[in-house]
Amino acid sequence: MNDTKSENRNKLIFTSLYRSSMGISLTSLGIVAGLEVMMLIYTLIDPALFGPYIWNYRTFYIVLLAIASISIGLIIFVKQDTENRFFVLNISNPICAILFFLWSIGITYSDVVHWGTIDPAVFMTFSLAVPLSFFMFPAVYATIVIIVDAIMLYLTIVVSGATGPIINLFIFFIFQFVLGIGFLRLKMKLAERIVTEHENSLIDVMTGFANRRKYEEDMKKMTQEDLAENLIYVAMDINGLKKTNDRYGHEAGDRLIAGAAKCMEQCFGDYGRLYRVGGDEFVMLLYSNNDWLDNMISQFGELMKAWSKENGIALSASYGYVFASEYPKGKISTLARVADDRMYESKTRYYAMRGEDRRRRIVTQVGGTEDPRFREGGS
Repeated sequence: MNDTKSENRNKLIFTSLYRSSMGISLTSLGIVAGLEVMMLIYTLIDPALFGPYIWNYRTFYIVLLAIASISIGLIIFVKQDTENRFFVLNISNPICAILFFLWSIGITYSDVVHWGTIDPAVFMTFSLAVPLSFFMFPAVYATIVIIVDAIMLYLTIVVSGATGPIINLFIFFIFQFVLGIGFLRLKMKLAERIVTEHENSLIDVMTGFANRRKYEEDMKKMTQEDLAENLIYVAMDINGLKKTNDRYGHEAGDRLIAGAAKCMEQCFGDYGRLYRVGGDEFVMLLYSNNDWLDNMISQFGELMKAWSKENGIALSASYGYVFASEYPKGKISTLARVADDRMYESKTRYYAMRGEDRRRRIVTQVGGTEDPRFREGGS
């Protein structure tokens, strides 16, 4: 269960990363594409400047224009496709970044071969454009930078024999790491913060359970998918909260809610999702079998008795539950309605047994005998 939660959280972080990176990536790639179009136009306006090697340079510009265009297309294509987004971009981004670097190295090498000079300015410019245009993990970017910088140093020292640009390359290498990796790490931290703040907005402060907002989000998602056969929907309500508030004060009532949540967490926390959907109302979406649930409900009742004895406040709960297998073609809304009805039936009997019949009366007999799904728990 913890592995699943961690996996889901990482997916949220990656989603936030790529979503927040799309704007700046598209802008950067758009600028690159625009520059290449301008350079192609310039080769038509002043072809003499490029001499007999004009098609070498046109090829460079066309290739980079193609890379930028493909990258823009991929980003737009996977914008809404969260299932394939990570797979596509985690592979395509490093590949496109490498092609960017190779393009700048290639045009630098062409200058050395054709003109006998080396000007790493283009390489340096596109080195900074890479982390802006393509989000990737800092370790991946660092690996690529080390390799391409080594190639660039080889071109500078061995191929061209120039020594002047070396100090500039070393300085720029430092800038690549400080700015490039720093930018990527900043993006990751920002994404983690966004996810953390979003998670906090979905947590009930008193119990640590998911709150009503999270419950409604999950219910909306589950309406669009088939229900697992071993899903159990449990609706639960604390008994006598108003009486506790009136007799001992709201602080005692809060302790009652927190105590019920603690008992629920101990019994059911590892088997599904727990929500506090109202003042003393809870929902549990559990995944297990019938026999397991009967045993855990008995254990839950014992925990509530122990808590009551320790705290001097009576804690009990009424609940109703329904198995998804009871409604093979049913929706999650069906399970919610049935479990809620069964919980109210349990609540009705609870007050009737104490001469406080304040809830609506519903017949709770199934086949002439009491259905165990309508039981009250605790003291």
